[in-house]
Amino acid sequence: MRRRYLLATAVVLTTALAVGLWLGLSGGGKAQPTRASYLEHVSAVCRSYARRLERVPAPTDPAAYGDVIASLDSVVPLLRAQEAAMRALPAPPALGPRLERLFALNRTSIAELERALAAAGRRDAGGVATRLVRFSSVRDRVHRFALAIGIRCNPN
Repeated sequence: MRRRYLLATAVVLTTALAVGLWLGLSGGGKAQPTRASYLEHVSAVCRSYARRLERVPAPTDPAAYGDVIASLDSVVPLLRAQEAAMRALPAPPALGPRLERLFALNRTSIAELERALAAAGRRDAGGVATRLVRFSSVRDRVHRFALAIGIRCNPN
C-alpha cells in the first residue's frame, strides 16, 4: 500500500514538473507569433489606419490656422491609436528592439505634429511650417524603418 502511494506521488510530481517546464519554456502556454504572421497582422493594422489618414485633408497653407488645427486634431489621435493597435499585437521577441526604435521614432513624429498644432493655436505660421517639415522628415524615417523591418503600410 505504501509503495503504491509513493509511486502515485512520484507520477503526480513528475507530471506536474513536466507541465510546469512545458508552460515555462513555451511562454505560458501561448505560442509566440512567427515573424511572418506578426508582420502580416501589423501591416494590416497599419494599412487600415493609413486609409483613414488618407481621408483627412492636409493643410495647404501654414497660415491657414483653422485648416491646420482641423487637420491635426484629426490626425494626431489616429496616429496614437495606430501605434496602440500595433503595440497590442504580440510580437516575436527578436523584433522587440527594432519595434521599440520604430515606436520611439513614431512618437517623435507625433510630437512634431503636436508642436505644429500648438503653433497654429498661437497663430505662428513659421512655427507651423517648421514643425510640419520636421514631422515630414521624421515620418519618412519611420516609413523607411518600418519597411526595413517588413511592415507594409501602403493603403492600396
